[in-house]
Amino acid sequence: MKSIIAALLASGSLVAADAVQANNSGTFSAKDIDGAAIYKQQCSLCHGEKAEKSPESGVAPLAGRDATVLALTIRAYRDQDKGVGTYTMHKSSEIMKNETVKLSDMQISALAKYISGLK
Repeated sequence: MKSIIAALLASGSLVAADAVQANNSGTFSAKDIDGAAIYKQQCSLCHGEKAEKSPESGVAPLAGRDATVLALTIRAYRDQDKGVGTYTMHKSSEIMKNETVKLSDMQISALAKYISGLK
């Protein structure tokens, strides 16, 4: 039982550390996990104000897609390693890597939930 409690506490600490690490300030604020604010700053230029555009022809817009799939895709872009040593679900993209490289897992989850809720 003690090991289960210790594991839960450790995982909670890692989640908090992930969020703090994202802004490198040592503090945590609601803005750090505001999916709408992250989308506006990082994504809207290419994907449109309401995720209604696609920067590539033949690719459907992001709005309304499943949040889990979106989060996995965004993480894959963030974690891509030019195809060496990192599994990616799609082709590599330097633009997407540059836009996602500083996002924490919590920020990506908030961003995916926000995009999924757009119509």
